[in-house]
Amino acid sequence: MFTYATRTTTTTRTTTTRTTTKRASLFCLRKFVSFEEGARKREESSSRASFSGRMAALVQDEDVDANRNNTTTTTTNTTATKKKNKKDEQEKKKGPTPAPKHTRKYGAPMTGYQLEHGAKLMAEDSPFASLNLKEAMKSGAAKGVRCRQHVNPLSQKFSAPSRTPDWAAIFKEPVKPMTIDVGCGGGRFPLAMAQRFRERNFLGVDVREALVERGEKWGEFAEVSENVAFAAGNCTVSLKPWLDDYNENNRDEKRRGKVELVCVQFPDPHFKRKHWKRRVVQKQMVDALASGLEEGARVFLQSDVKEVAEDMRDKFEKFGNGKFVVDESLHGNEEVIFEADAPDISDWEGEEHEGFVPTWYKKGWLKENPLGIPTEREVQTTNEGQPCFRVMLVRT
Repeated sequence: MFTYATRTTTTTRTTTTRTTTKRASLFCLRKFVSFEEGARKREESSSRASFSGRMAALVQDEDVDANRNNTTTTTTNTTATKKKNKKDEQEKKKGPTPAPKHTRKYGAPMTGYQLEHGAKLMAEDSPFASLNLKEAMKSGAAKGVRCRQHVNPLSQKFSAPSRTPDWAAIFKEPVKPMTIDVGCGGGRFPLAMAQRFRERNFLGVDVREALVERGEKWGEFAEVSENVAFAAGNCTVSLKPWLDDYNENNRDEKRRGKVELVCVQFPDPHFKRKHWKRRVVQKQMVDALASGLEEGARVFLQSDVKEVAEDMRDKFEKFGNGKFVVDESLHGNEEVIFEADAPDISDWEGEEHEGFVPTWYKKGWLKENPLGIPTEREVQTTNEGQPCFRVMLVRT
């Protein structure tokens, strides 16, 4: 009996212990679940708050961008309005665009005045109106050309002399005296000269082949192709063989007229000192003209850049070996010249100058073009109110 009672008590205690343990485990589980659920809820709440913050920031950024776009649009509209008003005011004004006060350098971007200048060259009051080149462009007989304004004459393409022209083929009457226009550009000068002086032949030379080809077409349209021709080449290296051939063949029975005038007008200035060697007038050209021209032939130099005109004049004095002098028949009249600046002696103190000091500056510059026909650049320069620096030399 005692033993049974003991076993019963032990069994009851064991059961109670198990029940208590089970309840404690369930309590802990509920607490853990409650903790996990709370953590999950807190995380969701934080995520919602973060998302709301991001959305608010995004909306704010969109508002800033919208304000910025509105500001930019307003500024753009204001600028466009100002430009339109300025353009309207310019259109209301009568007359052409005012010419700039200073001479532009070669290679400067085209301006409104330069575009007007191109149209003026085709106008009825232009010095070249008699050529009727405007009709040539309209009819398609000649088209506008696009070419480089600056060309390096020292490049391999232009380093060798160009093929000598067939004088009998390019001129109907080779016995006429010939004028060579070095760097003829658009070619209006030799064309107008050929039209006015039918008793002479004119040869325009330029390194840009497109201008040479158009010059030939213009000559045919203007009906002056019998006494004007164009050739592509670098005169610095080509003049000597050309003149040698011309003079050599001039001794046969089919005698040709002598070269009476060579013009170098408004050449590319090549302002940078390291590019001065690219200028067309070099010792090589002076030597070619000194040996290839007959006594009495003339050389006409002019530029709208004073330093370039001085450089050409001084090189003929330095390298001409006394075979050239300033034309006293023109420069001897004080009414037709203006004073030239004296050179800076310090510029001529180097050993390479061999004691040479320029003296021709004392003869001054010619006020007017003695040939009577201007070049395109000369028309533009005088219309701008800028001076041209001219000198006429004579082969002795």
